[in-house]
Amino acid sequence: MAIAEHRPRALVTPAVLVWAREEAGLEREVAAGKLSVKPERLAEWEAGESRPTFRQLLELSRVYKRNPAVFYLEQPPEEHLAVHDFRRLPDAAVRPLSPELRHEIRLAYMRREVLLSVLGAEAPRTSLPQVAIRDQEWERAAAAIRRHLGVSLTEQREWRRPDVAFKAWREALERIGVLVFQTTRVDIHEMRGFSMAERDLPAVLLNGGDAAAGKCFSAIHELCHLVLNEGGLCLPGDERADSDDTLEVLCNRIAGAVLVPAQSLLAEHVVRAATGSQEWTEEALAQLAREYAVSREVVLRRLLILGRTTERFYRRKRQQYHEEWQAHQEREAGFPVPQHLRALNRTGRLFARGVLESFYDGRISASDLPRYLGLKLKHLSDFEAAVYGS
Repeated sequence: MAIAEHRPRALVTPAVLVWAREEAGLEREVAAGKLSVKPERLAEWEAGESRPTFRQLLELSRVYKRNPAVFYLEQPPEEHLAVHDFRRLPDAAVRPLSPELRHEIRLAYMRREVLLSVLGAEAPRTSLPQVAIRDQEWERAAAAIRRHLGVSLTEQREWRRPDVAFKAWREALERIGVLVFQTTRVDIHEMRGFSMAERDLPAVLLNGGDAAAGKCFSAIHELCHLVLNEGGLCLPGDERADSDDTLEVLCNRIAGAVLVPAQSLLAEHVVRAATGSQEWTEEALAQLAREYAVSREVVLRRLLILGRTTERFYRRKRQQYHEEWQAHQEREAGFPVPQHLRALNRTGRLFARGVLESFYDGRISASDLPRYLGLKLKHLSDFEAAVYGS
């Protein structure tokens, strides 16, 4: 008999094994491959005919993105991940969410519940823009949202760089009581933004692997979903000619108008000097992008909407920018980020301050901090300095 047969077995609940795999969005054959076991062996575990070893349980926990203790429950917990999918990829309707994305969405919900639980009546109050988006013209709705966020064009023109802009837009959302989380564990082609349309402390989850300018756009796009009280999973930005998803188009148009107001763009000297629909030089597009601390693609899309360029030119340049961004990502791959900054990038200051203040007040213990913040205690002082610094 094989040595492995004599190893202690984990007395996990078969029904929970099935539930965890299905909630992770994995077929049995795919899950078995990730676990490095035969599908027949996994089927035996799920039927209660045999049990995994403790090492295999840890691997189950890693693949299914679950705490090992979950598998010992007597029955599956009352949890169902219902996600409204606004993505417009041709196969989006049939493609299951990856285990990584499902895990990150659950984590976002968990963080929100943690903050509401530990802060109670002291939890930050949310004040979303009161804008009838569906009934207003894009520019008027965008202007109302910008006023509510308290971001002036004068302030925006001082940012110059998308990374500075993202920090400022994120802080603007947090000021009105919107949690803004990030993840780097999900493929950018699967998700760029996700919104949780809750009355108290709604949340936005952004793909941290996206460019800073892309995250600015996604953040405002998801804010529009919150204003509409229709949260869900998105790939903001693209508007295919054959798309009939008016809600996504609407959120895209308003996000663009928030970032680059039409009246301001049309008043730019380089735009005033142009006549009708035309092609634009890289120098002109880069200059306008710096003025608003956005991507060249956002500027070009706004010019297209305002009748200052052609669909053909926009599509050609968009493909160019996409290829340039991919090349940049490959060059930047593996660039180290200190753990305390990674943790803050994931959670955002609004969540981090709430957890730290609860810790200072004795409402949560030091043993809770690593789990809530995703941070080792040895990095806590650096984390605090980053949270409360400029």
